[in-house]
Amino acid sequence: MFEKNASKGFKIRALIILILGFITMYCSGMFGTDIINVVQNPITEKLGCSTTSAVLGWTVGGYTVIFVAFIFSTIIMKRGVHGFASLAFFVMGIGAILVSIGYSMNSLALITIGGFLLKNFLQALQLSIFQVIARWFEKSRGFVLGLMGAAFALDNSTSSTGLTFLYGNLGFNGMMMIVAVVMFLMGVLSFIFIRTTPEEFGLTVDGLPQEKEVHTESPMEFQSKWNLKTLLSLKESWSILIGIGVFNLTLSAVISQFFNSLLHMNVSMNLCMTYMLIFGLLGIVISPVFGKLIDKMGAPKAGVVISFLYCISVAGFCFQIPLLAACSIAFFVGAPIIQPALTMHVFGGPEYPAVNRYLSIGSNLIGACGIPLMTVLYDTTGSYHIAYYLLLALNILVLILMSICKNTYVEGIKKENYHEKDELQSELGTL
Repeated sequence: MFEKNASKGFKIRALIILILGFITMYCSGMFGTDIINVVQNPITEKLGCSTTSAVLGWTVGGYTVIFVAFIFSTIIMKRGVHGFASLAFFVMGIGAILVSIGYSMNSLALITIGGFLLKNFLQALQLSIFQVIARWFEKSRGFVLGLMGAAFALDNSTSSTGLTFLYGNLGFNGMMMIVAVVMFLMGVLSFIFIRTTPEEFGLTVDGLPQEKEVHTESPMEFQSKWNLKTLLSLKESWSILIGIGVFNLTLSAVISQFFNSLLHMNVSMNLCMTYMLIFGLLGIVISPVFGKLIDKMGAPKAGVVISFLYCISVAGFCFQIPLLAACSIAFFVGAPIIQPALTMHVFGGPEYPAVNRYLSIGSNLIGACGIPLMTVLYDTTGSYHIAYYLLLALNILVLILMSICKNTYVEGIKKENYHEKDELQSELGTL
């Protein structure tokens, strides 16, 4: 996992960060989306409200997070993650308590506020972890991102079951109190052990001696060279913005209608659930493999591979091949990995929050169209065929975009067809 000659101090600190990062990514998926599957029915039954009203906080938060992410990225860019990640955990813990109090008091307003906080501040956690990875790891960055992606895959396979178990044994309020306690505990641990850069602990990137330091400033001192106008003049920016947006659109569209789509292929519900479990667990293994591909091939080439697998999976739905369609559950773990990997590759790890705060607005807006695309076209045509053919066309477009995303810009310098980071360091050393 670490470089052979990495310092012992780095290995210990980095291992702690990886463990906390894995738990953070698992929690961000569980408490932002998967918890809806467990809380909506008890809320509707007790308060006598509609399902839409019961999860309104999460729904609204799903749209506002598109713009809130810009604010969070700016804070991380200016102040770093130390303290900010802890604050996000504490706010999410407060959100869980508000949901619990709202349930006890039959207050839909408190439940909505709590759900809104949970949905929005999970984005702060994800951005914080990606920034830590960007600054701590370089040679093994892809593999580390793959481990974080495995947390999402594990979450998809186990979180709903785990929350249902807590609800069945402790009741609604007991379940939400457990959520709050976990958030508060993670807030304390992150404050103690998480720092934006290894230099803040007196260490170096990858734990290796470095002849030439690049971006050794603290987060408060580092000044990004990128602005919106400059970014939009680069084809790489558009490739990332559109590509990641379509990945997220495809992910939400397919997963939201996964069971219904397979049922339309005459697949039984039991087999649908079996597919979900098996390929979800397979994603835990595939995610680090994707990460290794990023380290070995470079993020752009890995993006081409992931785009191709997306096309193959969507084709399974287009041509009604159930087993091929079910592979999407495993292949789609590539989306949360390739987004930060591509941005860091093209613009450099320290620039990640500065660049991502702009590009994520566009990609998140595109990604938010996934579920409406499926539901509107199904209501209009009575089937999912047109929706899946459209998804296939979009992913073929992304395959092309990934293939032309070859340039790397670091320190304002453009490097053509660059994949080896050591080569870049030697190039910079001659300037």
